[in-house]
Amino acid sequence: MTEFWDVYDGNESRTGRIMERGTPKDGDYMLCVHIYLHTPDGLFLMQKRSEKKQSHPGIWDVTGGAVQAGEESIEGAIRETEEEVGISLEKNNLTFIGKIKKRRSFVHIYFAKKDFKKEDLTLQKEEVSEVRLVNGNEVLRIEREERKREPEYMAILQTAMEEYM
Repeated sequence: MTEFWDVYDGNESRTGRIMERGTPKDGDYMLCVHIYLHTPDGLFLMQKRSEKKQSHPGIWDVTGGAVQAGEESIEGAIRETEEEVGISLEKNNLTFIGKIKKRRSFVHIYFAKKDFKKEDLTLQKEEVSEVRLVNGNEVLRIEREERKREPEYMAILQTAMEEYM
């Protein structure tokens, strides 16, 4: 099934145009979400991206993806979590922790608290090859050293870890 995304301008306003899944043209942006799904006792879900993924294959990452046309970011976060790992979230499970502007996208970052175990997960094999639960310090290490997140992103994540956990 083909995905369609809203096109945003540099101020994160919808332009009224829609694009088919792909890379936005110069001056256009898409909206993405990253979801740090965690248990009440503070263990975070990390997922290994499928080796077949075009970007960052085989890398440990968090749940996330593009927000579809007509969705708000929180709705995209709920949908992506259900699709990738089979966990149903409600809006009250999610806490918006920040956003960054990248070269062709805006990324909204969420913490999502949910009581679950690895056995509860249903992995979308096209996206996720395996999962593990790790503590907050390991999340920060993975995001900084393996995923190589931007300093601005890491500052948001570090602050959220300190405030919410």
